[in-house]
Amino acid sequence: MSKIKKSNRLPFIFFIIFVLFSFASIAIVNVTNLEDYVVADVLQVSENTVLLGNNCTAIISDTSPERAQAIQTGIKGVIDQRPNTYDIFAETLRSFNITLEYVTLDSFVNGTYYANLYLSSTNKILKIDVKPSDGIALALRTNSTIYINRTLLQEIGKNIC
Repeated sequence: MSKIKKSNRLPFIFFIIFVLFSFASIAIVNVTNLEDYVVADVLQVSENTVLLGNNCTAIISDTSPERAQAIQTGIKGVIDQRPNTYDIFAETLRSFNITLEYVTLDSFVNGTYYANLYLSSTNKILKIDVKPSDGIALALRTNSTIYINRTLLQEIGKNIC
């Protein structure tokens, strides 16, 4: 009777293994064509306003005071009294050999900016939708490049020089 129970488990075990491998390969994407993007720097953080741009053109955006503070501490490369969520996530990525390749600020639709994180591990790239301020805060902690869509910067950006 135990032989029957063990043989009935075999398909279930293969199913579980298949599901686990499926999850490991979900969301493998092609890397974004960065020809349409420019490298961006966090030019200034003042209260809850962030200037993100390239040379004399910047996108000026408001965020929550907490996110602005997270970006500011990321610029300084310090951890306040205790690590915040971004510090913890950056350390988790490092611990699991996952690299934040870059962050892209892609579009502005109906008053909302859209951005993506591009994570890599072994030969896989994972694209994750993210709030731009969260992506910026994390990129600063992982020394990752931030890119802005060139057209977006031209259309929304302000001359700050």
